[in-house]
Amino acid sequence: MDPSMMADKLWDMANILTGFAVAQSLATIFALAKHELLALKGRAAHWMAFFTTLVFTVFYIAAIVWCGYRGSHLDSVQPEVWCQTTWGRVGAVVLFTSILLLTLLGHWRDEISRR
Repeated sequence: MDPSMMADKLWDMANILTGFAVAQSLATIFALAKHELLALKGRAAHWMAFFTTLVFTVFYIAAIVWCGYRGSHLDSVQPEVWCQTTWGRVGAVVLFTSILLLTLLGHWRDEISRR
């Protein structure tokens, strides 16, 4: 495969990973806000949700950074664009994950106050 074609595929993959991570965070945030996650009760369940959210976020970020690293080496014309967009994508994932984690905290506090 041609290096520029592979760079295009990596660009698309990084966009898909970013979009999926953000969409997953938003879907979970709305489900928590609407109290649709009935199985999420108790401290252990909230800690598990918190922990698994962090684990998945690390994997998403690692995959995005890997795509950016490999893509920047395949695209000799615009490697600085790859660097900037990679960190922008990472920033978007971190931002929406932070909102999700705060929503989880609020959900747990709300559950405690309802008891």
